[in-house]
Amino acid sequence: MKITRTSEPTRADRTQPSAGGVSRSGGSATQPAAAGGGSVQQSQQSGRLNQLEAQFPQSSFDAAKVSEVRSAIAEGRYQVNAGAVADKLLESAAQLAGRKA
Repeated sequence: MKITRTSEPTRADRTQPSAGGVSRSGGSATQPAAAGGGSVQQSQQSGRLNQLEAQFPQSSFDAAKVSEVRSAIAEGRYQVNAGAVADKLLESAAQLAGRKA
């Protein structure tokens, strides 16, 4: 596995409309475009996503730890703890099963 990207695109980068002047998600709310007289469609799900992103702050990460893991992978000294991965997988599956019940 190769890790090359160091940061995620900003929120503004992710929400820019495509070249056609309309966002990918067709919705019912219309907002005027900044230039060109076209319009941008925003779905209800997109609006809800914006609300959730504002409600929950972006998670922070330890850049030094990421750098160390990247170096360990590149040097072939990174060890995967299979037991910990299995435990987390089972915990996740149990939570998902609990939500559906």
